[in-house]
Amino acid sequence: MNTQVPGPRPLPGIGTLYAINPAKVVESAQKLAHEYGGIYVHHLPNKPPLYVITSFELANELADESRFQKDIHDALAEIRAFAGNGLFTADQEDPEWERAHRILMPAFTPVALKGMYEGMADIADQLMYKWSRTRGDARVDLPSDFTRLTLDTIALTSFSYRFNSFYSEKLHPFIDAMADGLDESGKRAHLPDFAKKMNVLADRRFHNDVTVMEDLVDFLIAERKQNPSPEGEEDVLDLMLSAKDPSSGKGLSDRNLRYQLITFLIAGHETTSGLLSFTLYELLKNPDVMARAREVVDNVLDGRFPEYDDIKDLGYLDQILRETLRKYPPAPGYAVTPLEPTVLGKGSKVLPEGVGVEPGDVLLIELSLLHRDPSVWPDPEKFDPDRFSSERATEIPHNAWKPFGNGQRSCIGRFFALQEATLALALALQHFEFEFEDPNYQLHFLDGLTRKPKDFFVHIKPRQGRPYLGMAGTSKKHQDETAENSNLGQSLQQKEPNGYGLTILYGSNAGTSKNFARQLATFGQAQGFDVAFKELNEVVGQKLPTDQPVLICTASYEGLPTDNARKFVNWLTSTVDADLSGVKYAVLGVGNSEWANTFQRIPTLIDEQLEALGAERILDRGVADVRSDYAGAFEDWSQELWDRISTLTGVDLDAGEIGDQVSVSMISGDRNTVLRDEPENGFVNAVIEENQVLSTEADGPINHKRKIAIRLPEGTEYKTGDYLEFVPRNPAEQVERVLSKFDLSADQQVRLAGRSSFLPLDVPVTVSELIGGYVELNTPASVRQVRELASECVCPPEKAKLEELADDKNYQREIQDKRRSVLDLLTEFKSIDTTFEAFLSMLQPMKPRKYSISSSALRDPQLAELTISQIDAPAWSGFGRYRGVATTWLANKPVGSRISVSVTPGNTHFRPEKSIERPMIMVAAGTGIAPMRAFLEENVVRAKNSDDQLSRSLFFYGCHGASSDYLYKDELMKWEESGAVDVREAFSRHPESMGTENIEVKHVQDRLWVDRDDVIELLEQGARIYVCGDAEHLAPAVRATITKIIADKDGLDVTTAQEKVESMEREDFTYVCDVFS
Repeated sequence: MNTQVPGPRPLPGIGTLYAINPAKVVESAQKLAHEYGGIYVHHLPNKPPLYVITSFELANELADESRFQKDIHDALAEIRAFAGNGLFTADQEDPEWERAHRILMPAFTPVALKGMYEGMADIADQLMYKWSRTRGDARVDLPSDFTRLTLDTIALTSFSYRFNSFYSEKLHPFIDAMADGLDESGKRAHLPDFAKKMNVLADRRFHNDVTVMEDLVDFLIAERKQNPSPEGEEDVLDLMLSAKDPSSGKGLSDRNLRYQLITFLIAGHETTSGLLSFTLYELLKNPDVMARAREVVDNVLDGRFPEYDDIKDLGYLDQILRETLRKYPPAPGYAVTPLEPTVLGKGSKVLPEGVGVEPGDVLLIELSLLHRDPSVWPDPEKFDPDRFSSERATEIPHNAWKPFGNGQRSCIGRFFALQEATLALALALQHFEFEFEDPNYQLHFLDGLTRKPKDFFVHIKPRQGRPYLGMAGTSKKHQDETAENSNLGQSLQQKEPNGYGLTILYGSNAGTSKNFARQLATFGQAQGFDVAFKELNEVVGQKLPTDQPVLICTASYEGLPTDNARKFVNWLTSTVDADLSGVKYAVLGVGNSEWANTFQRIPTLIDEQLEALGAERILDRGVADVRSDYAGAFEDWSQELWDRISTLTGVDLDAGEIGDQVSVSMISGDRNTVLRDEPENGFVNAVIEENQVLSTEADGPINHKRKIAIRLPEGTEYKTGDYLEFVPRNPAEQVERVLSKFDLSADQQVRLAGRSSFLPLDVPVTVSELIGGYVELNTPASVRQVRELASECVCPPEKAKLEELADDKNYQREIQDKRRSVLDLLTEFKSIDTTFEAFLSMLQPMKPRKYSISSSALRDPQLAELTISQIDAPAWSGFGRYRGVATTWLANKPVGSRISVSVTPGNTHFRPEKSIERPMIMVAAGTGIAPMRAFLEENVVRAKNSDDQLSRSLFFYGCHGASSDYLYKDELMKWEESGAVDVREAFSRHPESMGTENIEVKHVQDRLWVDRDDVIELLEQGARIYVCGDAEHLAPAVRATITKIIADKDGLDVTTAQEKVESMEREDFTYVCDVFS
């Protein structure tokens, strides 16, 4: 028995069971915590020690998943009678948990949640109608109403099943069975085995409850198997039935499927109903908070039904919900156990000497007290939503707020719950007044595995001037255009509908193809076309229209389709018997010719396959090469495209209006909050935790290499091999150049009108925000733009010089190669007389940047580390210094600052091996080490928790020198000593002669050739080759060396060896690249 930790004295036969009231588990824990402090221990019969932790200092240590993993404590173990090995109740080592987690995570991405919003609104509408028809003196059981709301919502949005709880006086039998089952599980967890066996009636009721729950989910599964959802209308149940785990290739077993449905139905409603109940209780007790919340709702909604896009603007409601979760976490706690014997708390204030704990010991973090630790939460009993304001939230230590659990075992549906709760709360505040039925009501709890207010009754009456009129009656957007077209932009001179349609499809990862597609859509709308704007994947299996042009803008990604075009390409290339006669189409291909082997591969494939299936090409495929004048190439191609469409349809087009056009109005007044059109793919607020320079100039001047550690918010995780994407801002000196040129003040507000696919129209915005955040200033000017500037040049010698620059023989060398931008030309040729509006119309939108995450998700799935090269060198244009937009922006972010980021999936094939027994051959230079470091770290972590033998991988790494930018050298040496990797270096500023042939090794391809025998040995063991670095130099050089190695090994000619490497890359995926320009 451990005597270092205090706790109730164990008694013979029952240990410390007497100190736990099964009907008031949380209250029992709180009472003991007040008596014994931040940690105490229970000794239960025939059980390992149960430590209860209420101190943040210790809970923070227990959140380290490299030392502790989730433990299925007794209460959760009892739930297994009906939830089996569902997501919450499965053991950490259970392969079915890992499989289900990977399969079900996509069900709760931001895109998926947006798709669920309509179902959430449907059920919320039913509750609002119920309340609007309730007498003001009626006694309303608020927790019961919220239970109906949340159960119906999870069933409809996830399983397309209607419980119709608001159409019956009695709750659905599933709810009673679930509530009784959870209650009984909580009691059984704290009873001796003999007591469980003696209570025959309770045991019989418990098993009857389990049968009721199983019968319902078995019915749902059987019904869906007989009647699958129509294509395009699939829900979470369809995902459970059909999806395969990307790692193992297996789906969910029938038994596990049953358990996952029960888990979803319980977790998806029980906790959210409690959250909403406690929220209304606190708002009634804090009328000042309620008044402020109502003001926010009124300002945002102005009486209408909330749309999905409104949720992000109801930030104060989110603060209220988070503060409620702090005071009343839905689940009382979660448990962990050590991965190996360790000492907990040594050096802490709570337990200075620490306590030794062993695997199997249960360490239960009691959340309601953790969330009241005064060292973190001043005045913890006060209900203060401003704790979670953007200004103060950064002060909350990581791991101090854990209502959804910890790490990879945290609740995957947390953002579903917050979205649903925000919608319901906004509607309630907007349309109804609430008051306690009993003005003297004192909060009591229904305690168990979840918590709710007990006997919480209210009176509800309609709010004066805000009657509830239903979804259609209060929502302006239900009468507006469809969501696909709502963001395409607005036209200053919108034409009447011309009777023709346009289908515009895109495949885009970086955003360039999508921007071009948006420009086509914006112009098409302005000319009166009815535009359908979709991702390529959205039309899979559909019949392409024959009564309107189909325009496709797409790119290749390492020679493969983009994520949102992959299904379309697979469908198109496998549909060999399809007849696309009558379809008229045009394809624009976007790419970078540095990727010589894969340049335009996918656009060409789509273009040729459409023609082969009978479609008619309107115009030859356009080619936009981002390495040259890609904007000009798009302008030229689109000009000819619209001419062809005009001839095809007979519609007269205003050709002079092609492209983005805006007018600018100056606004007087102070600077206000800027409205920013955020990117669409799930951006979240993250925090910079580390910003460290990794390199020196010991080997001469180089770009600084930095490690940037970014803490993702609760609910956002990444997988090893993913990217982190963000939208940067232009450097301040670049913005100042624009302000100086056009004699503008940074705080001057403007309002844009006109037509634009990306600029913020019809809202006030400061000039500095507009120039700093919305446009690219470093993009080389296009030929057309140079000519336009020449036409506006009033000085004859300067005009002549500009016209020379636009000439084909000069343009590539003087503009593209020197990367001279429109801003550079305006600075150099001062007689150009152009307007700020014209300048804006020439610029491209600020593109999101993607960087490989250089850390393993197994270490911490919410701490994403980036490895960047901060570009800062004399500008080739001759004007000052060229500073990389993204790397400069990141480098200047101090620790603690917040940035908006999105986790973007990496190449499916550029991931660490599924088995640590399969070696890897990795080749990288400079910051190309990023994914390689992540893969190696992943293997090292997995090896610690596996009986499998870790194979030694080969890593060929190039940099300037061992003393300047040998990144993560100490880590690599440590991993090399452990047998995880064999590092082969090449130093460009310190070349060495190596091998029997005395070859000078300066770059990684040199070292690769010298050590080719080792490469061949690993290839024969089944190793894959991973390459990461720049596309212009490293990628082709490594490819040529691998081709040479294979030719030498197999006695092949160069052509045959090249074909074999291409097969490795395209078919076997044993040669995979992640390269950048």
